[in-house]
Amino acid sequence: MNEDSQTAVIDGLGDRKMSRSNVDARMGGIEAAIAHYQENATPQLILLETASEGDEVLNELDRLAEVCDAGTNVLMMGEANDIALYRELIRRGVTEYLVGQIAPRQVLDAVTAIFEDPDAPPMGRSIAFMGSRGGSGSSSIAHNVAWHLGQEYGEEVSVIDLDVTFGTAALSFNLETQQTLEQALADPSRLDDQLLDRFLVEFDENVRLLASPSNLDAEESIMAGSLDSLLELVRRRSSFVVLDVPHRWAPWVQQVLLDADETVVVGVLDLSGLRDTKTLIDRLRKQRGPASPVHMVLNHHGAFKKTELSPKDFETATEVKPDAIIPHAPALFGTASNNGQMLGQVSGKHKSVDALIKLAQLVSGRQPQQKTKKGLLGQLGLKSRKKAKAI
Repeated sequence: MNEDSQTAVIDGLGDRKMSRSNVDARMGGIEAAIAHYQENATPQLILLETASEGDEVLNELDRLAEVCDAGTNVLMMGEANDIALYRELIRRGVTEYLVGQIAPRQVLDAVTAIFEDPDAPPMGRSIAFMGSRGGSGSSSIAHNVAWHLGQEYGEEVSVIDLDVTFGTAALSFNLETQQTLEQALADPSRLDDQLLDRFLVEFDENVRLLASPSNLDAEESIMAGSLDSLLELVRRRSSFVVLDVPHRWAPWVQQVLLDADETVVVGVLDLSGLRDTKTLIDRLRKQRGPASPVHMVLNHHGAFKKTELSPKDFETATEVKPDAIIPHAPALFGTASNNGQMLGQVSGKHKSVDALIKLAQLVSGRQPQQKTKKGLLGQLGLKSRKKAKAI
């Protein structure tokens, strides 16, 4: 494998989708692979690069097959753009053959396609929010984005409050529940769709909440062993799963931020906010890979106009353009919090609400819905004479 191909493989398989996989890149091509696997067990997948063409490639592949364990997948990269060779490689069991200069995304897509179950039900999009420090307003932004996702797409959105000691989601949505995240994680083997339905509390026709116990005695150790199975179950029933992640750096928190389809870091515009936001984004960007960028949201813009840093300062330091800048609006946020409402329910035309709608559209991974205004006849379910004749 030459250096360019090795870089493409390492970058492609460094994506967050492969975070639970072990990747080992070696130089030397098929000959080196044959020598290595004569003495070692073969992995689930071997990626090979070859400069050979025609029958020479097939002969090398036959020799490799002699040292491979049953069930090993082979993905090949080469220079020969030959359809007959491609068909013969596929006939002999090669999973995929990539031609020419390979990009990291090609490698990632080819590898994930091998292990994806085509019959598995679609999974909901997971979106994780975390503040770069306490008090950044990350939870409030997460809850409001969840509500806007429901309003925008009319599909089920599940909010999971992962702060087992100081979670605020139940207060934000003005909900009371005896069934919390702690009970849901206590015995994950019992969890199924029916039981999960009891834990998820309805806020409106779209949004469901799995609240935290907000209990100082709650054992955070339960998160490490049980959270994966819970999140998988929720993602199988909800179109969007919004994760309100506490400001901690435990291993389970890192894994949540790494596994999420979208990760959003919320910062505030002061010097320590800049330092912490840059530290967090740099780490996550390296772990998640170029195919899964980290989103940056700056909150409380304008709170301290004379002393605060500018969004441009954050963009320069992090090399990430802010995806949303939320104006400081204490009256709006305070009213919504006290009433157990979302910002859009208090004032739908506020600049903060507009920024949150755009953020929800961004992290949804979908195109914005085209909403057309109905006239009076349309609201009554009637057609004008002119339109009726055209139909």
